[in-house]
Amino acid sequence: MKKQKSEETTEESRLLAGEITSSKVEVIASIILTLGYSLSTLATILALQEEEDDAQLLASNSQDQNQQFKQMYKQLQSVNSRLDSIEKKLNRY
Repeated sequence: MKKQKSEETTEESRLLAGEITSSKVEVIASIILTLGYSLSTLATILALQEEEDDAQLLASNSQDQNQQFKQMYKQLQSVNSRLDSIEKKLNRY
């Protein structure tokens, strides 16, 4: 029993001492690489989302601008019609 406790203590102390083996380093490196790739992929996705949002905003602004131009065109036509009618009335006199 004492021998088993002694072995457990020795094993625990080795773990606590942090014996670094090549397999541990390999696992840690794999984890770090995986996290790096994941973060890189996430950054790419977010950048693409931002580009898409910008494109949608630009398209929306473009549509709004087209609406404004159409309204301005109608208003100018109305003003032009009034001016024409005023000109005709003036020509009568």
